[in-house]
Amino acid sequence: MLKPKKSLGQNFLIDQIVLNRILEAVNPKKEDKFFEIGSGKGALTKKLILKVESIESVEIDKDLIPGLKKLKLISPEFKVHEDSILNLELNKLSQGKFKFRVIGNLPYNLSSRIMLWSFKNSANILDLHYMFQKEFGKRLVSSPGNKSYGRLTVLTQYLFDSIDLFEVHPDSFNPKPTVESIFIKFKPKLERDFHSKEALKLQELTQLMFSKRRKMISTSCKSLISPNDFTNLGINPKDRPESLSIKDFIKITKYLLNKKNG
Repeated sequence: MLKPKKSLGQNFLIDQIVLNRILEAVNPKKEDKFFEIGSGKGALTKKLILKVESIESVEIDKDLIPGLKKLKLISPEFKVHEDSILNLELNKLSQGKFKFRVIGNLPYNLSSRIMLWSFKNSANILDLHYMFQKEFGKRLVSSPGNKSYGRLTVLTQYLFDSIDLFEVHPDSFNPKPTVESIFIKFKPKLERDFHSKEALKLQELTQLMFSKRRKMISTSCKSLISPNDFTNLGINPKDRPESLSIKDFIKITKYLLNKKNG
């Protein structure tokens, strides 16, 4: 019997009630193109295969690959990539012909990097359904003024609309994690592009501000924008970055781009 590997952050979802609840929340249609991150022992994969015609998955654990390949007996169209999700590009997999519905019970130690991967691949994503450590997931959907509100929050909410669907108890996993989990849906904002000039400037701005999050924004950004300019934008120059809304960040970003082009 294959044991979960701590080095890979494996916590297999084994609760059939939760698995069925996930399926209900995701509401897969036959024509959907699914991509699953970290199929593990295939608990969710087996349920999706019965609902959709096309599903691909990625699994880095070589010991789990033979078991997953057996699922081709149920669906010959099923394809599993033996690799790290961080090495794959959805545009190459779809050849630009369609968008994937992406789903995954993510290893907690890779959650930030997988979100960054999701940003980079968002043009080829229809929606995302991710299982996170609860504390991490709450960061992504946090509101301004909370301690959990940070750079990753801003970039996530700039690129995606999100709904936190439900929380999951540690007993639903093997081995049991020491924390609760949360299942969240994300939908890319079609007008936003992670590789656009605006998004690149926002990344630069948030990196600068949140690397000095205890400082007033007029201090951390003094090389870019004056206190008077903040005031003219309707933003208090004495604010800290966690006080700013996504709209505030976008206002500052657009101002900096116009200033550069002016």
